[in-house]
Amino acid sequence: MKINSQFLKHSPFSILHSQLVQGFTLIELLLTMSLLFVIASSSTAFYSRFLSQNSVQSVQDQIIGDLRKAQINAMMGKQNSAWGVNIGSGVITLFSGTSFLARTSALDERFTYPASLQFSGPTEIVFTKITGIPNTSGTISITGVGTNKSVIINSQGIASR
Repeated sequence: MKINSQFLKHSPFSILHSQLVQGFTLIELLLTMSLLFVIASSSTAFYSRFLSQNSVQSVQDQIIGDLRKAQINAMMGKQNSAWGVNIGSGVITLFSGTSFLARTSALDERFTYPASLQFSGPTEIVFTKITGIPNTSGTISITGVGTNKSVIINSQGIASR
């Protein structure tokens, strides 16, 4: 059986094949690449903002947790000592002692945070043994790129958002 060569030249398969072989034009490639570049650059900005917001939220949660733990440890008389929290450069420390300088460093619990975060307000809060009353009250503000959160410590030592 002989196939008509004229039929093959004008079949839908040969037309489709000839269109695929031609490929994309330069304008189509440039348009596609520029669209991908715009999407990628905007995604990067959103992702970095997400990371900053996540860091600020994480640090806020850590500070509240450490303050509550320090107050509970002080009220229980754990290690027969007062307990406190110190916010230093790049690290938050839960410590045992009447001050950060006079602490028992073997009992320290440390949490590191990104250096891009800024703090204002009290940086050392110590809870007295048995009563759990803090040496200071106030608001700790945590600032990241485009994000600001705060931790409020009242005169009874209750930490809240």
